[in-house]
Amino acid sequence: MVEDNRQIHDEIRMAINKSSYTLHTFAQQMNIKLKTLELYIDGTVIPENKVIKKMNRFLHPTKIKTL
Repeated sequence: MVEDNRQIHDEIRMAINKSSYTLHTFAQQMNIKLKTLELYIDGTVIPENKVIKKMNRFLHPTKIKTL
């Protein structure tokens, strides 16, 4: 679990919502399938730390805390 009792999928969802990206464009930037990104957001799959770090490169200044 991430600080402030927020789940990692909530952090990802909020960070993308605060960014200028849509889900589709963010998935394209990350070079992952939209379905994979949706699985991260709904909490079905927990992304690896390297994926979270890659997300943070595109989500500047909003950052997702790594596990």
